[in-house]
Amino acid sequence: MELTDNPAHRFQSHVAFDNLPLGEATKSNTPSLTLNVRHRGYQAKRRSRTFMVGVDEHAYSDYALQWLLDELVDDGDEVVCVRVVDKDMRSIGASYQDDAQAMMDAILEKNGANRAISVVLEYACGKLHSTFQKL
Repeated sequence: MELTDNPAHRFQSHVAFDNLPLGEATKSNTPSLTLNVRHRGYQAKRRSRTFMVGVDEHAYSDYALQWLLDELVDDGDEVVCVRVVDKDMRSIGASYQDDAQAMMDAILEKNGANRAISVVLEYACGKLHSTFQKL
């Protein structure tokens, strides 16, 4: 691996979970697609931190994520990005998986400093406030 490699090649996908097509949310289960990607040099340490940030199509969301990655995140940290969509989004079929993967790719592109981090994307279905509280 060289520093000139495409940033996406510096990351490895890990286990992903998809329970969006299964039905309605319960008290302990939020319908979501979870993508987990780690930089090849990622190692969790005792001092590793976890940050959560909401992401959507608005410019302020991009700004918040970019600021987080530029100013707060260090090697070994984990960034949990949460995207909450309306309940009727499940009816559009499998395109939500493509949307989630495109969003993950965009998140990884923002890691300009090439930090060795873990990124988790929770692509959830439901109401914004209650979904954030459950996570």
